[in-house]
Amino acid sequence: LVSAIFSLSFFPYFLYISFSRDIDASYEKYKSILAEAVAIESVSGDPTRRPQTIEMVNWVKERLEKLGVRCTLQDLGKHTVDGKELPLPPVLFGQLGDNKSKKTVLVYGHLDVQPAAKVDGWETEPFVLTERDGKLFGRGSTDDKGPVLCWLHAIEMLQKHKIDIPVNIKFCFEAMEESGSLGLAELLEKNKNAFLAGVDFVCISDSYWLGTTKPCLTHGLR
Repeated sequence: LVSAIFSLSFFPYFLYISFSRDIDASYEKYKSILAEAVAIESVSGDPTRRPQTIEMVNWVKERLEKLGVRCTLQDLGKHTVDGKELPLPPVLFGQLGDNKSKKTVLVYGHLDVQPAAKVDGWETEPFVLTERDGKLFGRGSTDDKGPVLCWLHAIEMLQKHKIDIPVNIKFCFEAMEESGSLGLAELLEKNKNAFLAGVDFVCISDSYWLGTTKPCLTHGLR
């Protein structure tokens, strides 16, 4: 989002430098926030950690609302696991901006993770964000909590520098992706003429990474 704005706009060079330095200076803050997210063991496939999975949705909702995003939680009902009825984590809908002259981008991401333990081969505690040789290790740091948080950080920085975001943004964050996205398809179908109305583009913020120096754009997904 940030790169696109600067590449398509005629911002003074000094503003770009100031903006970039501010991002670099926020590294420890961003790392601390990611550590909070990683520490929430939102393993959607583990019934004993369903409360943490729901907690993760509310954690992101709170941070979106601080940025001025209008949020709602979409109830998906319940399902049965091993004979026990459990609530499905709600889907988080959010909207920032409603300018009819701007295009609208829908951002999708997921907040749940796969199980992880040191006995699986992890060299570090999977739910404790750990930095080694300039790399961050922690369950969900790249799939998909880190990418979701990048959207929040980009919006926060643009607002701080009073830079207009050239699109309206809608968010759809679920917490059952690692368990088959139960209830999501039905929810989206139900909202195609409501929350999803007016969406021009969809960005699935959960895809391949080819490295730190080679961007990757995946298109044509289902």
